[in-house]
Amino acid sequence: MTAQDDLITRPITGTDELDLFCRIPYTLNEELADDLASGRRRPEWMWVALRGDRLLARAAWWSRPGDDAPVVLDVVDVDAAESDRVDIGVQLLRTAMTAALPTGSRPPGYSRFVEPDWRGTPAGKQVVDDRMAVLERLGAELFVERVRFEWRPG
Repeated sequence: MTAQDDLITRPITGTDELDLFCRIPYTLNEELADDLASGRRRPEWMWVALRGDRLLARAAWWSRPGDDAPVVLDVVDVDAAESDRVDIGVQLLRTAMTAALPTGSRPPGYSRFVEPDWRGTPAGKQVVDDRMAVLERLGAELFVERVRFEWRPG
């Protein structure tokens, strides 16, 4: 756990803190409890940045059950209302990576489902841009952007 200017960064304690972790909406939030129960996630791979009881940022890794290290970073979120949100995200992810990833290992890739029209709204674009800014400041580079298709009746 680290604290700077009243910002606390730490892993969640377990399923008892999933409500805290899920205060930032995401399509996969409903899968997190099952992921923890099945071993695809571990509390020490799910980190939050807090000021008091307010969630400002979060990060989480996923793996196959039984893996010793995370396979993919798939949750990086910052509170859009915070003016220093990218700095908060960088501090959180830097601290979490040091604790959650094996020493000397290359960080796993980042994968995220985003809304199909994320570029079409200023708020949607800002959310994706903020996430990418956090990752880029830590050395990540965009590798590929994929389109996900869904077949619907009619």
